[in-house]
Amino acid sequence: MLKQYFTIIDRYVAREILLTWLAVMLVLMLILLSGNLAQLLGKAANGIIPSDAVWPLLMFTGAHFLILLVPMSIYLGVLLSFSRLYKDNEMAAMGACGIGLMRLYRPLFMVLIPATLILVVITLYIMPIIAQQAERLKIQIENRPELSGLAPGRFNKSRNGDGIMFLQRQSNDGKSMQNVFLHQTEASSENGRQEKIESAASASRYRDQAGRNFILFENGQMYEGQPGQADFRITRYARKGIYLPDNKIDEKISRKYALDTKTLWQSDRADYRAELHWRLSVPVGAFLLGVLALPLSYTTPRKGRYSKLALAILIYLIYSNLLGIGQSWVKKEQVPEWLGLWWVHGFALFLIAWWLIRRAGGLRQLIRNYRYARQA
Repeated sequence: MLKQYFTIIDRYVAREILLTWLAVMLVLMLILLSGNLAQLLGKAANGIIPSDAVWPLLMFTGAHFLILLVPMSIYLGVLLSFSRLYKDNEMAAMGACGIGLMRLYRPLFMVLIPATLILVVITLYIMPIIAQQAERLKIQIENRPELSGLAPGRFNKSRNGDGIMFLQRQSNDGKSMQNVFLHQTEASSENGRQEKIESAASASRYRDQAGRNFILFENGQMYEGQPGQADFRITRYARKGIYLPDNKIDEKISRKYALDTKTLWQSDRADYRAELHWRLSVPVGAFLLGVLALPLSYTTPRKGRYSKLALAILIYLIYSNLLGIGQSWVKKEQVPEWLGLWWVHGFALFLIAWWLIRRAGGLRQLIRNYRYARQA
């Protein structure tokens, strides 16, 4: 039955929109993920995050990027696909066959409505779960022992900045190390700053029966004293264990973007309501941008496919910035809660109506085109 309702031209135009949209989204995703991957690898090399957390963090970041890129990629995908049809005179051929501007919304909605519905489910239900998992992973990273992310062959700085550790080699599992150097600075009430320099031929990590983490130095020596003084104390030992306390961080998920939509809906907090309006604005904005892209895509073969790209990006930047400003106003309670971000979407509706009237040559002609499109 759907095949009888949607013509060959509908399916052809819808396929062009879908392929262009997916291509734009893939390119933008690869650009953002490559930059984020470089940052994560740099943090892993510096020992800020463990190496086994790079890919999970990248996947969580990619899911966040997906929500941001879907509205923009739909917008650019619709714009570029219809601009190509104009450039290749295919729109002129369809116009000669009686297919006007309003009639082209049928194939557009074949792609836009399912994409918007999927985006509603992802934004309101799936993304909070992914954000919760990302927060738990970050908490686990913070709760890992201090020496769990050491990189051999470089100086590794402690989290609080009062210690530096160097190891020449490390086993694949990270449990044993060779040629270890440790420098610590401790505050002393009597002598001010106290320096401790320690070196050992080997070191290893282990857990006791209570589950506490230790690092065991073997065949080492330690120098203790105050800088500028000659009374350093030298200690040589065969084995020495150092307790590594766990970093206990509150595991309660409190960030609003990781809360489920039901909690945001039932809350009276202004920042929670602002987050709820933002989640609702993502699918609504994607739909409105897709509708706007059709009349905006008009071009001539001489102007080329990308003649409206700069104007389209400018409109998108204004629209997205207004959403950010509106969210800030809701959070600060500077606008009524019922108004939220809907005034920004009203601005988008005004642009759509203005551009459709302009493309149709007047309001009366637009109404005629709409009636003709319903009969077609």
